[in-house]
Amino acid sequence: MKKYLLMSALFLYACGGGDTSSKGESNMISTSNFANPEPNIPLECYTDTGIVRYGKAIANPCYVCHTQANTPYVNEVNDFDLTFNYSFPESILRLGNPWLNAIRPDITLKEVPPPTDQEIQAWIRQDNWTPAYLQRGKGDLKYFPDVPPLYMYSEGSYQINPQVVDQEGFIHDPQTGEHTGWRVFKWKPFPGFFPTNGRIDSTLIRLPEEFRKRKENFDINTYKRNLAIVECAVKGVQVGDICKGTDVGDFTMPAYYEGDAKDVPVVTYQYPPGTEFAHPLYYLDPQNTISFKALRIKEMRYMKKITYADVSKGEDEEEEEKKFYWDKGVVFNLSKNWLMAGFIEDKEGNLRPQSAEEMKFCTSCHGGIAGTVDATFTYWRKVPGSGGWMEQDYNLSVKNIKDWNYASYEGNVGEALKKLIEFVKGEYQLYFSMTNGGDHFRSNQEILLKISKDPSKISFILSPEDNIITNPSLINYLDEQGYIKPELFLPSSERAYGIDKQYFRIVKAQAFRFGRDVFDRPFGVSFGGNSLERLSELKETGIKESSIWAIIKTILFMR
Repeated sequence: MKKYLLMSALFLYACGGGDTSSKGESNMISTSNFANPEPNIPLECYTDTGIVRYGKAIANPCYVCHTQANTPYVNEVNDFDLTFNYSFPESILRLGNPWLNAIRPDITLKEVPPPTDQEIQAWIRQDNWTPAYLQRGKGDLKYFPDVPPLYMYSEGSYQINPQVVDQEGFIHDPQTGEHTGWRVFKWKPFPGFFPTNGRIDSTLIRLPEEFRKRKENFDINTYKRNLAIVECAVKGVQVGDICKGTDVGDFTMPAYYEGDAKDVPVVTYQYPPGTEFAHPLYYLDPQNTISFKALRIKEMRYMKKITYADVSKGEDEEEEEKKFYWDKGVVFNLSKNWLMAGFIEDKEGNLRPQSAEEMKFCTSCHGGIAGTVDATFTYWRKVPGSGGWMEQDYNLSVKNIKDWNYASYEGNVGEALKKLIEFVKGEYQLYFSMTNGGDHFRSNQEILLKISKDPSKISFILSPEDNIITNPSLINYLDEQGYIKPELFLPSSERAYGIDKQYFRIVKAQAFRFGRDVFDRPFGVSFGGNSLERLSELKETGIKESSIWAIIKTILFMR
């Protein structure tokens, strides 16, 4: 099956052209020579729940990814047991936390001094996206997606390029004005993955050509309708049920897509084959009053769906091979039904294909954990209706993100915590309380006062009598209309440029193998943070013993 998928994918993957059909064997990469033996285990998995610093768990950020599967397909797996145990392989137990840029930059980045404020601001306002876009399809940029830069910067101010992004979020070729099929959308950020924690991005979706056409001619209304059908499908609406609140109105979910895609079946919780995502990640720039995004991008990420995923067998899936396919930044995701490509900065700041080890970092989160839908984190979290068809602005220019809850809180809910469910008004409310902060490492101190009017009253574990769940009047991140205040998502200027400076050092050292996720200062345990360093003595997370609510089924139907 995997060999068939590999050959099919190489045939379908036409992002940059070129004949790759004969390269399957020569492009199989061994993981044995990687500096990090398990780059697919992300930094977040190395969080201290409190078991190291305090001898008992006081937080559980693990549940947002590791829970009961959101869908019945192999792209999502029941992995809630990972909240209970530090299940690191032997190679990692011997090595310790390999993401040294986050915990020990004094070792990995010591040869690169931090830039000054003037140097970092000049760096982040340089355009490295346009040169890559113009060279797409050629050489090392063979698979770079055909997405032009969204922003312009001149005379000290940013604007969204009106020749590229129209009022409905559709992306046009800046030279010809033609529709590219790409459409940008706004979504509720995944818990903790906020710009204030170093994650700021845009996301664009494109359906295959037949979804954009009717009788072989481009038809914008057909395309809008098919995008709405996909949105409802990944949000869990079943065929025959009513899809509500889309930009094309309410409608009954059809069994097949429309227009020239009339023979493609609608599958709930899945994107149709050929669906593409483009995902630029930016430096932070407070001077951009639209969205805080710099002109320079750190990465361009790309995904293309190969085939509908199979139904999960309800047991452990086949173990990941020690060899995997790589070609100029292209790999398969863990479940093998998406192709992924990644481009990151070289030492001079130009975008290059990610190496095999750098791309291995991307694989397991997409198609290997429970907390996604069809291996993705964004489109099923899209702001409903026409308000979601805009550049992601984190509520800076248009406030339309609320702390939506999701219909299900199923799973292993301890008796002591079951009574709290009725008090949980929002997804972030629960995350902040479970995590006792605004990030997986409890290392972002400036966000605490943005979360609660009393930062000592966030966690229902540490302050069980009075906290943001039992006393919602303590919540400080919602405005009077219930919208999330943009300052929750966004850092202070000092913090933003501090994060940029740390990442700049990684680029100049070309040290991505030691991690690309950083805050403005080290956050390993030895520096007073909550990221694990030594692992050999660790087994259980302590979550089960401390009765922290370990499993929550996040998702799918917004109230």
